[in-house]
Amino acid sequence: MTAKARLLRAPFIVAVTLAVAGCGNGAGRGDGGSLAVGMVRNLVGVVAAGRTAAAAEPSEAPTPDQIAAAALESFAGPLMLVVLESQGQTTVMGLYGENGNMRTYALPSEQSIILRDGILAGTRGFGFDVMSADTDAVAALIRARKEGVAAKVQRYLDAENVERPLPMECAISRGDKSEFEVAGKRYRGTQMLEVCSFQGQAVGSGYLVSDAGAVLASRQWIGPELGYITLQTLRP
Repeated sequence: MTAKARLLRAPFIVAVTLAVAGCGNGAGRGDGGSLAVGMVRNLVGVVAAGRTAAAAEPSEAPTPDQIAAAALESFAGPLMLVVLESQGQTTVMGLYGENGNMRTYALPSEQSIILRDGILAGTRGFGFDVMSADTDAVAALIRARKEGVAAKVQRYLDAENVERPLPMECAISRGDKSEFEVAGKRYRGTQMLEVCSFQGQAVGSGYLVSDAGAVLASRQWIGPELGYITLQTLRP
């Protein structure tokens, strides 16, 4: 296995801690439906995706800082640390393409994520992917660090491969200032909170946004099957 492959398959999760509170009068309870907010506070520790393997070979278990530092040293261009929580998968993705405010980050395996202004607009190669999304309204509030309510739509393929929309109403609120360090690089920003309601359920996402309006880190909901994805900008 090449050094690049080992880096992309490192079985460890950089966890974004969420501060949560009880849900108000939400009608349903889904993954995150019992939360009023999901806020990005800081990056902490290492959570083993495969504790047995890690215990057997502790000397080979890289820390999050080591994973990030190795990626920054080994690869040029924009890099994103990506954690797919439901699959216990941690990868470092490089910028594959850019078109206006759209960025695609990808692996050699062709798994990829698509971001629009830092907000998840699509995934490919994971199964149960987000095919497309309307995120402009929520992105405008999040990037401006403003509170409000906005619509968002995420689309998925059904059993007949027909793209089906999932409309959501999202409440955006502002949290505290926060800062943390990854691989010797310090990140500072404002916590922005997003709670999206649909079909009697609610899911929370959190973003750390710089004073310039860039999303530095986030924990975003992909969908019912894939759950959450954590994104950390290593090199913009």
